[in-house]
Amino acid sequence: MNNIHSRRTIRPTISTIPRNQSEATKQLELYKMVTKRQRIQQELQFMEQRLQVLKQQMSSLDNQIKITEKTIQDLRQSPPASSESATPQTSPPCSTASHKDVKSSSKFQTFYLEY
Repeated sequence: MNNIHSRRTIRPTISTIPRNQSEATKQLELYKMVTKRQRIQQELQFMEQRLQVLKQQMSSLDNQIKITEKTIQDLRQSPPASSESATPQTSPPCSTASHKDVKSSSKFQTFYLEY
């Protein structure tokens, strides 16, 4: 019969005695600090880039909000269409229309439907 021994990992011994101060240990500490510093710098650069993108998106949204609010104000100030003008009107095609016809066709009238 073969006895199967369970393989156990060798656990590291934990010592409360501080390590000897040597040049190698100080070099290792220095390396760890430098790599941590580089990682933090890269993270800050990424955050700054992300901040710039977010600021651009905010300014774009602010401009869109202003334009939309202005459009809403203009629509509120224009008089509502009467029931007589609610019938659809056909306009001549733009290719044969004169300059005056193009100006008049660019104006539109709105009407409200309630349901």
